[in-house]
Amino acid sequence: MKHKKLGKGEIIARHSGPVTVLKWRDKSNVTMVSTYHSADTQTFSNKGKETEKPLWVIYYNRYMGGVDLKGQLLHMEKMTKLYLKLFKRLLNYTFLNSFVV
Repeated sequence: MKHKKLGKGEIIARHSGPVTVLKWRDKSNVTMVSTYHSADTQTFSNKGKETEKPLWVIYYNRYMGGVDLKGQLLHMEKMTKLYLKLFKRLLNYTFLNSFVV
């Protein structure tokens, strides 16, 4: 699976016991490992275009909730100076941690 070149919308899956490894290409390669989902797909409509997506992707996008919350809370605008970027990131971590505690 590692060296397999996929076209847009193509899926490759391997099973070993209860573990399923799936590789799917949308804009880039997406690799997933699960003991819950199989390699089933579902037709998904977005902006009038219908595409086949793995159920994993649909469930992840629907129910991800706070998985990416840290990234959303700490999103930084582009800065030119590395030391300013590092200082702001550490300051954001400090504020976020104090808010959580």
